[in-house]
Amino acid sequence: MPRPTQPADPERWFRSRPDSSVLTRPRLLARSLIPLPDLDEHIGHYERLLGVPADLRMPIPDFGGLELAAVGNVLLIASTRPFTPIQRQTRYSLIVPHLGRQLDLLEATRTTVVEPPEPILPGARARVRYPDGTLAELVEHRPWSGEQPRTAMPGGTRPRPRETGLRLLPRHAVTETEFPATVGLYEKLLQAPARPAGHLTGPAHAHAATVGDLLVVGLPDTAFTDAAQPRAALIVPASAPDPTAGTVLLAGQLGAEIWTEKAPAASRPAPRVRPGASHA
Repeated sequence: MPRPTQPADPERWFRSRPDSSVLTRPRLLARSLIPLPDLDEHIGHYERLLGVPADLRMPIPDFGGLELAAVGNVLLIASTRPFTPIQRQTRYSLIVPHLGRQLDLLEATRTTVVEPPEPILPGARARVRYPDGTLAELVEHRPWSGEQPRTAMPGGTRPRPRETGLRLLPRHAVTETEFPATVGLYEKLLQAPARPAGHLTGPAHAHAATVGDLLVVGLPDTAFTDAAQPRAALIVPASAPDPTAGTVLLAGQLGAEIWTEKAPAASRPAPRVRPGASHA
């Protein structure tokens, strides 16, 4: 099937980066499924929360009546139709440099292709199931004929959001027994090295590591239920006054667990040396 060549309304189409081949690794996005009339409100909510502007908005009415927008690490998926079960079960969307190469890399991880690659207006897509059972949609972005990067979303003058220092990361929770293997798995899936999240303070007794744009959390094995876990983590800067622990519900019913950056340790002053003191 040939790839669609141009959107029905090019003026409403906005991507600051139309070609994902420039990415050095996949960009991982938490998904929020919302009704189409709520899209503008939700874009504004996440712009104000994260202090960054949206960097893409794509109306794709011929592809399930969808319109997509991304703000930070959140992908807002708006539709005029009810979402299908597999759309609701898909946990992550990834913008990948090259879809074919990404699928080749995933073969070694025992990832299975649920929906094979197909051309779409943004580029190409496929849906996969990772070895731990997680569903993810992979999308390769390529410009349509004549498309140029755009620095501002259409729709009049929009004030640039004020910086907040907040970050939102997709969150993946497992038992503490599964934690080391899961971190290793996502290093391969996302082509990114893991970093211990020692600079973050979160729930008591939780292990944590960041892998690319993903926060992997290991929780005590007793009474662990994946279905009850929030799908995102809200990272609060250490400078925030009285950060609140727990979980918040963001626009689009996206649950986010609060993690706080630790304040950097105060540097110790250099020892004073008395004049005339000798040094061995």
